[in-house]
Amino acid sequence: VGAPGLDNIDRLSLIDRAGVEEILGMKLGSKSLLVTWHPVTLEPGTSKASFSNILKVLGELESTKIVFTKANADTEGRLINSMIDEFVRYKRERAVAHVSLGQVNYLSVLREVTGILGNSSSGIIEAPSLGTGTLNIGDRQLGRVRSDSVIDCEDNITSINKGLEKLFSEEFCKTLSNVE
Repeated sequence: VGAPGLDNIDRLSLIDRAGVEEILGMKLGSKSLLVTWHPVTLEPGTSKASFSNILKVLGELESTKIVFTKANADTEGRLINSMIDEFVRYKRERAVAHVSLGQVNYLSVLREVTGILGNSSSGIIEAPSLGTGTLNIGDRQLGRVRSDSVIDCEDNITSINKGLEKLFSEEFCKTLSNVE
């Protein structure tokens, strides 16, 4: 019953911020995002435009550190991964990418960042229990029960910027918890 992924949060020994920064090879700073974006299989041909909008917004966040996890093996995943690689190549001082962090490292990073941005179920399920806000973009997680710490937005620049403004606000950060 419930989400088995939440049991891992209690069962595993997560890594502290210093350890996370060592694993990432980057200091997280005062603002940081974990970006986890997967192709939307029911909307073929939309990945490039959607992810381009995300990267445009992230490119403007000069004081925000960004940790990308690579896309899954679904159609258009390679395209997203090449876009991530190009972004990181030009923003090395504040962005890193990992094919996979593994369960303990991923949950540890998720706990230490300011927020998670993307369309992964981990933003809906695990992030709220770790006290991390979520900017959920698009319809990939449509229909899932979610906590108030999940901000839903469309995959356009205006909506993403508006969602990030809320995610980074002090007022929002004080109210993070999972659905009870």
